Amino acid sequence: MNRRWIFWTAIAMLWLGSAAAEAQEYGARTGTVKRGGVVSFEPQGPGVLFGALDPAKRRWYVSQELFNEYQWRQWDHYQRYVSSIREGDYYYDLYGNLITRGWLVFNNSQTQPRQFGSSVLKSRNFEGWFSGLVISADSKGQHHYALTAGTKIRSTLTPMTFSKPRWDGIQFDYAADKYQGTLIYSRISRPGGVSTNDQESLVTNATSMFGSRTTAQVGDFATLGLTMVNAHQSNTLIDGFTGNPFTGELSVDQNQTVSIIEIVLRDDSPEDGVGGAAFFDAGSDIIITYLDGTQDNGKAIRFEPIIEGGLVGEGFLSADGVEEIRLRYDFDSPAFVNRASGTKEEIKKVEFRLVLGNDYQVWVTSDSQLNASGESVLLLVAQAEGNVQDNTNLQIVSFDYGLPTSTQIWGATIELQKVLGFDFYGEYDLSYSYTKYPNVVAKTHTTFSGIRSDRAAAAWMMNLSRVAFPFFFFGEAYSMDPRYSTRTFTAQGDGFIDYEDERIHVVELVEDNDDQDEFPDTVRKDWQVGDPSVFPGWDENNDFISDFNQNDNRFLSNRATTSIGPNSSLASI
Repeated sequence: MNRRWIFWTAIAMLWLGSAAAEAQEYGARTGTVKRGGVVSFEPQGPGVLFGALDPAKRRWYVSQELFNEYQWRQWDHYQRYVSSIREGDYYYDLYGNLITRGWLVFNNSQTQPRQFGSSVLKSRNFEGWFSGLVISADSKGQHHYALTAGTKIRSTLTPMTFSKPRWDGIQFDYAADKYQGTLIYSRISRPGGVSTNDQESLVTNATSMFGSRTTAQVGDFATLGLTMVNAHQSNTLIDGFTGNPFTGELSVDQNQTVSIIEIVLRDDSPEDGVGGAAFFDAGSDIIITYLDGTQDNGKAIRFEPIIEGGLVGEGFLSADGVEEIRLRYDFDSPAFVNRASGTKEEIKKVEFRLVLGNDYQVWVTSDSQLNASGESVLLLVAQAEGNVQDNTNLQIVSFDYGLPTSTQIWGATIELQKVLGFDFYGEYDLSYSYTKYPNVVAKTHTTFSGIRSDRAAAAWMMNLSRVAFPFFFFGEAYSMDPRYSTRTFTAQGDGFIDYEDERIHVVELVEDNDDQDEFPDTVRKDWQVGDPSVFPGWDENNDFISDFNQNDNRFLSNRATTSIGPNSSLASI
């Protein structure tokens, strides 16, 4: 019996041992009991040699559970694989010396005189590798610089000269201990967007913009600054060293012979219905200058305008309220063809001298100043100061006719910090709107801005602030001439400009962006989407329009109103 018991006991132990050997080994996966009965889930067990982790190196031993349970790997795939044998192209200077080897992701150049001389190149790598933003920076001692090329740059020189929440161009910044400087450039008519698909975007007619700002610290509390912004039309068929680059050039479509010029006089305050533009025909005239330097006075050769509209007064015509006075000069009329010293193709300059009084506006157009439908578009030239109604401001308003070619702004700033506890900022700017008279034969064209007595339009602002916790003080004052302009027309590739369509042919140098987000509020050439959203809290009536752009009065409420009653409802007006 004892032998049989021992035999069967041995068989049972062997069977249990084999079953235990076949059971799964959980190791430390279900936790290990430490002193005090605390269950720990820390990885334990045999360690892994560094050889199993090559080529990665870790500062700790990695347990095998990371491989089995979490599928851990010591490598990551490249997001954009580039072969080690692909290192780009070779680039040389003008003398054949090797500069570097790499990929050309961005290039902007202009060569004159040449057909399609303006070029912008943005490769697919500009967007694919760099997400549309490339920044190169360096420093030595106190000198720091950065060069930025991007499609959505938020850049500001000063609040009244250049400020855009998203801008497609190039910006160069420099900073030292006491001096700072910024240069900006863009071909705003066709900047290229996120990519030109590795193809050059070539045009003959373009609108280019460049600007600069420099500041210098004077003492411990004062900073002085100078600003310049210029946006002009360019025509690469013209010699690059001809004329003034600040005043721009006529595009191919602009540089066509003018046959008709029309002036429109209006009431600057039509709501009062009286005291509008007073036009004295007896003292007004047109002066025509030809390529050979000879001049014709309209009255001397009996070349008079065709006058339409206006109310007859004592020696003058008036345009009160919605009334208009139209002066039409036709260079194909017999009066001009038979008596002028030259033909209309030889005219290089046309000057108007108008005797005006009261509250006037002067608008001008021609058969070359058109919209997409071929209709003439009026542009404002001058307007009276104040609302004079007794002709005490009688004067000669003199200006040259031309098509817009450039917008130029010069400015100066001063900033004071912590002077008697106050912070001060002041800015003064001058805006020039240059025009040129078209002439197909002439290599250079006469340039003009504003009116004879006032070539530039001025604007200034200043603000004063102080923080004395828990109180805060801020005050601001400003003034702006009605002719002060921070916008420019943009030309198509063929040179055509629609002077009426602001959404396609106008770029704002200072964007309307009341909610200060990344989207401009207005729809323009460089931003066709508009502002799709408003910051929370700045739209009380939930109409998706910033409250800064809406009046809040008894006629139009800008607040959400609640009506309580039998048919109570919450209405947003």
